[in-house]
Amino acid sequence: MSFLIDIAILVLLVGTLTYAWVVDRRVRVLMAALRELEPMIGSFSAAVDKSENAVSALRTASEQAADGRARRAREPELSRGDAPSFRTTRERPNRPTGTASVSGKSELVRGFFETVRNREA
Repeated sequence: MSFLIDIAILVLLVGTLTYAWVVDRRVRVLMAALRELEPMIGSFSAAVDKSENAVSALRTASEQAADGRARRAREPELSRGDAPSFRTTRERPNRPTGTASVSGKSELVRGFFETVRNREA
């Protein structure tokens, strides 16, 4: 009876080792792909930061232009029943619960790849 238990344990151990070997190979392939993508991801992250800065600059310029226009010419007062035919600003989209805006995404991406390199060493 103990011989059968020993055989079962050996079979399970060989299966576990085989599975670990397969997972190790897949992780190595994934890490190689990440190393190849690192420059592209870094430049994409920098481009996203640059576009966010440009959008905020455009938004600020737009708000300043709208303030200047409002000062120059007063729009007629709307009665309670009248609604404007268009809006000058968009409503801000609601963020899903539990999410936050991340600033400095480039540093976050660089930190990820540095952590991966340190773990490999």
